[in-house]
Amino acid sequence: MGKTTVASASIETEAQNDETRGSDSSQETSVSVVIWLSVLVIILVGIVIRVNLLDLLFLGYDEAMHFQAARATNVADVMQASRIYTHPPLIFLFYHYWMILGDSEWLLRLPSLLFCVPALVFGFLWLKELLGPRPALVGLTFLTFSLPMIQLSIVVRGYTLMLMFFFVALYYQERFFRHESLPALVVSGLCLGLAMLTHYATAWFLLVIGLLALMRLFSGSLSRRAIVSWVFLQFALIGLCVGLYLLHVRGFVNSQIQSELWDVWLNYSSADQTKLRPAALTLIHTADYIKYVAGVNPILMGCLLLVGSFVLLLKGYRESGSKWIAIERSLTVLLPMIIAAFLFNYRIYPLGYTRHSIWLIPFTAAGFSAAAYPLLRCPGVFRSACGVFLLGFWFYLYPYQVVRSLETTQTPAMAREVASLLKSTVPADSLIITDDSTRNVLEYYLMGREQTQMKPLEGGFMEYQMGDYRVITIPKFHFYLYDFKNEWEKYQQVLGEDATEPVWLTYIGFGNPRNIPQRLFRNFPPRKVLEKANYLDNYIIKVEFIAPDSENKKLPDADTLIDQ
Repeated sequence: MGKTTVASASIETEAQNDETRGSDSSQETSVSVVIWLSVLVIILVGIVIRVNLLDLLFLGYDEAMHFQAARATNVADVMQASRIYTHPPLIFLFYHYWMILGDSEWLLRLPSLLFCVPALVFGFLWLKELLGPRPALVGLTFLTFSLPMIQLSIVVRGYTLMLMFFFVALYYQERFFRHESLPALVVSGLCLGLAMLTHYATAWFLLVIGLLALMRLFSGSLSRRAIVSWVFLQFALIGLCVGLYLLHVRGFVNSQIQSELWDVWLNYSSADQTKLRPAALTLIHTADYIKYVAGVNPILMGCLLLVGSFVLLLKGYRESGSKWIAIERSLTVLLPMIIAAFLFNYRIYPLGYTRHSIWLIPFTAAGFSAAAYPLLRCPGVFRSACGVFLLGFWFYLYPYQVVRSLETTQTPAMAREVASLLKSTVPADSLIITDDSTRNVLEYYLMGREQTQMKPLEGGFMEYQMGDYRVITIPKFHFYLYDFKNEWEKYQQVLGEDATEPVWLTYIGFGNPRNIPQRLFRNFPPRKVLEKANYLDNYIIKVEFIAPDSENKKLPDADTLIDQ
């Protein structure tokens, strides 16, 4: 009788345990459904915002540059065209085939939005591996609604393709570390190679994750087979980087293009570049980057990143018992910033209010997710409500307010109006003088897919035959970077007798205060204004430059030039 009672009690206990396990499993399933529904809603809202912005702006000069390289008649020509730009060829090759579908602004920008979706999904999966599903939702929200992420997913550029490869590589590298899966390592390595062929910022990303992975190797948590496989992959990636440097990048090192770009990058700062020491300037540019991607006080957000780094340190040690893995987790947030600051300090790569800093964003997302880990690691209505409130407050304060108030004159309709104005104002066979930024845009809106003939001239000037027009570009990307008055001799040497003949000075303002006529024309040679037409901040002016050694060389002021 006693045995029967004990047996009955045992059966009853097992039944209760089974019921408890079933209840826990049901709860986990329910939580998983809620998490994935949240992921779906966040990404869908992000898509809706982006779709409404796809054709807000006209095709900018960098976008037009991508279009020009991709419109070449065959793959060999695309590869050749890509060599004059500071980008690897993959994105140009992609757009070459994509343009079979069309070449409107909306359609050209659509791939960036499409690439953004898997980037967000794999970004969430990677953060989920690091921190769990709830904190990963914080990182996903940041990635979805950070304004640079929105902006870069609605332009004809390769950034979201690069980020897609980044996040897939990070996710599968984490799977490799956890399970020593060689297929996962292969997928990660393939994505890193493709990212390198998409944008050269990948080199710094490779440096960061390579150094972090070395710490994992030092931890002793990987087998010899896994270590050998990882080392082999690193040699393959290093070989790719060296090959691209020798075949392409080396030609731009210490070039005029690099100098010009650096001058432009330095302008996008909250600091006076001339009054600060290099260390202080680097620190300010780091803060500028945090403000650029997070949109809120950079000191506050920087402190959150430090908290996230500390949380990853503790979590890494608690889960693995390895100091090396704990340090690796912590440096996932800090090391990229340190390397970026070092690169900026030595004028190797920009940092701050520039899309070129976007290679840092996966690690920044990890820092913000980790900062939310103490609040969201355990399920709970109150904790979840606090997390939702804080994320909603950030969304309302930053991306919502900016996107809602977006108003611009720089629309596709404006660009087409400028192209139409040029055609009606400038006679056929006329000589047009412009900068490269304007030429890029005009080439898209005037010529479309029709090829233009390009001829290098002396002193960095370039000549293009664009339909019925002979177009010569100055040696600077923007007029405001060019001291036209003091470069007169070079201009006269290149144009010969045409230097003092009437020409059509044409430029697009891009809504940029540095392009206002009163400022822009201070650096121009003496001239007579013969005719003028403009639409908004875009000018088409027929001028006759006066040689400085001429008797009549009085320079009209900028206001006179515009008012005539």
